[in-house]
Amino acid sequence: MSINNPKNKTVASISFQDNHSLSMDVEEVNRIDLGVPVEVADGVWCSEVLIRSEHGNVSLNILSDDPDKLRLRSAEPEADLI
Repeated sequence: MSINNPKNKTVASISFQDNHSLSMDVEEVNRIDLGVPVEVADGVWCSEVLIRSEHGNVSLNILSDDPDKLRLRSAEPEADLI
């Protein structure tokens, strides 16, 4: 695909910050899905975050040593969403 193609649309923009954190902007989001954590090796859990937008999808595969760390939480701890 050519960079000058007028049909190209930016789905996500990713920036690496000085403090080694990652920042991502996604426009026109339709839905965000969080996969069920799966143990991929002893003590290694994986889950997928899928961000669906008008122009495409962004998939993040995330790893943790504890499946509870891969749960979606609200701003209020007693109101966990998943």
